[in-house]
Amino acid sequence: MISMLLILSVSFPVRIAVLGDRTGRPDDAEFEIAVSAIIEMSPDIVLSVGDFVEGNGDVETLVEDWENMLPVLQRLTNVFPFVYTPGNNDIWNEETAELWRQYTGTEPSRIEDILGITFVVWNSSMESEFTAENLETINDLVDGIDTDNPWIFVTHKPFWFMAWQDSAAVSEFKGKMEETGPLAVVGGHIHLLAAQRENGILYISAGSSGSAVPEPEPERGYFTQLGWMTVWHDSVAFAVVDARGIYSENINTGEEMNLAYLYEEQLISARPLEQELESAILTLTPQENRPRRVTLDINPGTWNLRPGTLEIEIYEEPVELVFTQSPEGSPYPSPAITVILEYGSRDKQLQFDYSWQVLRTAEAFYSEPVLDGEGSDGEYRVPFHTNFADLSGQPTPLPETVFAAATDEERLFIIMKMVDCTEETEEYGGFIFNSLDGSILWLKVFRDGSSEALIFTSEGELIDWEDGFDTVVNVEDGRWCLELAVDIDLLYLVDDFASVHMYRSAGEDFGTWVYPIDFDPSSMGKIWLQCPVDPR
Repeated sequence: MISMLLILSVSFPVRIAVLGDRTGRPDDAEFEIAVSAIIEMSPDIVLSVGDFVEGNGDVETLVEDWENMLPVLQRLTNVFPFVYTPGNNDIWNEETAELWRQYTGTEPSRIEDILGITFVVWNSSMESEFTAENLETINDLVDGIDTDNPWIFVTHKPFWFMAWQDSAAVSEFKGKMEETGPLAVVGGHIHLLAAQRENGILYISAGSSGSAVPEPEPERGYFTQLGWMTVWHDSVAFAVVDARGIYSENINTGEEMNLAYLYEEQLISARPLEQELESAILTLTPQENRPRRVTLDINPGTWNLRPGTLEIEIYEEPVELVFTQSPEGSPYPSPAITVILEYGSRDKQLQFDYSWQVLRTAEAFYSEPVLDGEGSDGEYRVPFHTNFADLSGQPTPLPETVFAAATDEERLFIIMKMVDCTEETEEYGGFIFNSLDGSILWLKVFRDGSSEALIFTSEGELIDWEDGFDTVVNVEDGRWCLELAVDIDLLYLVDDFASVHMYRSAGEDFGTWVYPIDFDPSSMGKIWLQCPVDPR
């Protein structure tokens, strides 16, 4: 009874501004606009969904970004009650969690009561998959509140809208929510607005408030925005605001967001392109239980793929398409496919680009390399490998970059030679290896001889990589050369092939040996390690 009287004494409705992500190509001008708009709209509370700063695994960069962003956030925190929520760019290990506490003055997971509303904040920053253990943590948090009061659950990652999460665990989470009755369940992270009501609860994925959106798509929830929640003691309304106007919560549903994701990620599977073959194979896999017509418009690059345009109807079974190819000298520009189709119960149109992977191989012949940054005669076989692509699959604007590989049975050696850039800029060569335990080894070697080495674990953590590699840099007039050796025992080999990415970065320019570049071993290049011939 006392609790209900307290609720009635609060001045409802309570107006809450929802501040979205800033990271993943931050646009600080847009973020400042969002902050200024919130100040002008004068909400009662500001609710964040996390990702204020961008460290990219580097604590020094994180600290610098916090120092730059705090004055911007203080324009809000000095005026309005502010609910901090940690994102994966804010916290990725215990050190950055401690920095979070230092800069925000809050615990990553906690309960806050503000103006008659309880906010349950769960820290999902380091969680890549939603698990039973996460459910236990959430249950413990929720069990600590009076669920007869109006309350909101907030976390960074909206796993309730993520098609790749464990559906049983998500269903159990939703069951807990239905049992305890929050007005809203709020997340961010994926930079897309989606909102959907289920059994009286509003589930939200908030779009970004300060991440660059070069080509806004409002119907897909992809635009710079801030959310506006109006909360009564037993209900909630939600709208989204940007420079173009005000949008209702149902502009993009969670179901539609999931379908768009599934089409972009799972509609197409293609055999990697190999220059030695005469054909290329692509498979379309249906994502809805209804016929859909898919249009493919193919830019063949240097591969002369035929046919160039296709319209295919897909329904229950995957459809395999075979293309002829007659590749020219360079593998770049690589082929790109524009895909157009309708999806969802409202027949929204989806258009996206698919980059056809170029598979490239190199050979590490057995020799006796000396790690000196010179690559003397006999250490590496010529000709060296050439042809690097930029981030769009076009030939890179970087000056000439070539490499070769060798092995002494115990280590894989790679030598990379690069013509200097004309402008003064930070330059480095990058290497990504698939490791034995399912982790990824990531090495950057800079022109000044320094290096950064990290391990991206199978649990999604970034830790220091300290042993099992050596590097040397040799700088000459007009060019520089880096040579590295990595222990073969660290690498995951299939038929004596290691999965490797090699790239070069210089300021705004970038070049990669295999396009596209990511941390997925299935899209890496292959290096064959020759075993020594047994003299017997």
